[in-house]
Amino acid sequence: MRLDGYPRGVTYIVEDYVASGSFSRVFRVRVETTPRTVARSLEGARNRWTKSRGEVFAAKVMRKEDSYIQYTSNGPKEGELLQRLESQQREAGLEPLTMRCVDSFPTKDDVGQEYWCLILEWLDASLFDLVRSNGNRGLHLSMVRTLLRQLLEQLKVLQDLDCTHTDIKHKNCCLVSTEHYMAPSSDGATMILSDPMAKFIDYGNAVFEGAPKPHPIHTKQFRAPEVLLKVHGGWGPASDTWTLGVTGCFLVSGQLIFNSHDPQELLRLMGQACGAFPPRLLLAAEDARMRRCAENIQAPRQPQLASWLNLDRKGPAEAACADLLLNMLALDPSERISASDALCHPFLAENGEGAKVPVPPQGQLPLRRL
Repeated sequence: MRLDGYPRGVTYIVEDYVASGSFSRVFRVRVETTPRTVARSLEGARNRWTKSRGEVFAAKVMRKEDSYIQYTSNGPKEGELLQRLESQQREAGLEPLTMRCVDSFPTKDDVGQEYWCLILEWLDASLFDLVRSNGNRGLHLSMVRTLLRQLLEQLKVLQDLDCTHTDIKHKNCCLVSTEHYMAPSSDGATMILSDPMAKFIDYGNAVFEGAPKPHPIHTKQFRAPEVLLKVHGGWGPASDTWTLGVTGCFLVSGQLIFNSHDPQELLRLMGQACGAFPPRLLLAAEDARMRRCAENIQAPRQPQLASWLNLDRKGPAEAACADLLLNMLALDPSERISASDALCHPFLAENGEGAKVPVPPQGQLPLRRL
């Protein structure tokens, strides 16, 4: 099967099916023809975030426009957003951090059905897959620090543009490479990525401030309190900080800390982990039933998040990690740390409290892959 890129004149050969989502299917494709103008464009992708792997890409094929419950999909819009994010970074003289879209065009299947195709840089397994391959245990704090910093750098790009991804989670953060070695830890050998690099995927429901906003957003176990309470004024870019904070907790513990589909149970867990709901947030809640639920939660004197993540009563790196995650999970979005400020936190700062990467034990090379 071939996908003919337009207007760039590139043909992509479909090599394998990868995965399906609510609106799309993803295939691994290889470039058949590479005109000189395209070759120059692709060469720009080869930096520390997108190592050259041969001209292999991911083709995301979907209907041009689609909808499911409150969610919508728009292929051209998603491609334009990814290319805008890259252009914004290049114009600022920065190395693009976000996932690259190298082509966006209409296509047809063998029976003439019309679709939209995005050609995206090829990424590997998700953070969900990484933790599962680590025995469903949390990662070494050095890996948490590196991956969280990279994702916060990308989140800063979005927040600087007043754009909300709306679906950040462990399955929507993918690695550039899964090469790793095993290092000893207190609860058995743990995976250490040799060149850890993670990127957000699935920007199909991203929303700029000022545009219409669907409700609700987020996968339920990642849903922010302002979405659950349906606060006056709605959600915004700070809700992405919440969902990335939940993802960070998953990297630390190997578990979803708010693992329920029941909205009231989610509020109860939030109160236990993050403390009492601020009065200002409750006053802004437009969902009366959920507001009463939050008001009646018996929150502990101290947030239990550090204890849940097994980061309490340990060293300075653990304490710094717990503090950052608690700031990312501030219940009131107006008090939640921004991506820009989070990047200056002691856990992530250059000479801060972050854990050091273990060296590979003798006999661990060559590197393994998932």
